[in-house]
Amino acid sequence: MSGRVLIVEDSPSLALTCRVHLAGQGHTLLEAPDGRSALVILEREDVDCILLDLELPDMNGTEILQLVRRFRRPPAVVVVTARSAAAKAEQAVRLGAHDYLVKPFNGPRLVTTVRNALAHSVLMRAQGEEGIAALRTHHYEVALTWTGNHGKGTADYRSYSRDHRIEAIGRPALEGSADPLFRGDTARWNPEQLLVASLSACHQLWYLHLCAEAGVVVMSYRDAAEGTMGEAADGAGQFMEVVLNPRVMIAEGGDVTLALSLHAAAHEKCFIANSVNFPVRCAPEVEAEAE
Repeated sequence: MSGRVLIVEDSPSLALTCRVHLAGQGHTLLEAPDGRSALVILEREDVDCILLDLELPDMNGTEILQLVRRFRRPPAVVVVTARSAAAKAEQAVRLGAHDYLVKPFNGPRLVTTVRNALAHSVLMRAQGEEGIAALRTHHYEVALTWTGNHGKGTADYRSYSRDHRIEAIGRPALEGSADPLFRGDTARWNPEQLLVASLSACHQLWYLHLCAEAGVVVMSYRDAAEGTMGEAADGAGQFMEVVLNPRVMIAEGGDVTLALSLHAAAHEKCFIANSVNFPVRCAPEVEAEAE
């Protein structure tokens, strides 16, 4: 999803970094080195998303955020701050910012955060004054029970297992654990696998739906999805990307070009892909059954 993005940043090097990473995403980029320049641009330009540094030379970023929130069609705002001022970013989110980035941030995180903000902006504007509250909402409930207490609880790191059971009404229980690298059980699903599986399944479901609407008859579908997670020295980590590799067979005589193009549409609509803060790429292959 592309849009008009205003970068409000007084650091030329950071503004350049943002420009380099966002330019290839199809966005129209506008720039302002300070708050007053940003407000001038916002008065004359229709902007979908603002990348807003909270520490500007002439104005506090929070002031700009509060002014922007009064617009009839306010753009989504992603605030940028130093790690030492993360509390200010959290306050900005409570005041209406869509999300925040803590410096230094990497390119994929920036691209995904802006993409999600643009999607949020589109939803808000489509709903008019009632905004996101007018959307149809769906609720999901699961119960998780830890089953790894071997009698000593968590007395030490090795005294317990990571096993747990995930349950939902009317469905078989799912036996879970941690990644084996984190002392998990190789015979059980770990959260990282479940996240990758959710992305794969959501894409598949949207793809089949769009094919049915377009008259493309899918005969088989298989995905070998792959996720990459980075782990920091202190043990914290985050997913860096997920790559979907769907292999699709359509009926004899089917339109392979159309079938391939529907993967992009499915990716745009996927609920799960639109909810994560890392890139999800799709490398599909489509064949038609032989005559």
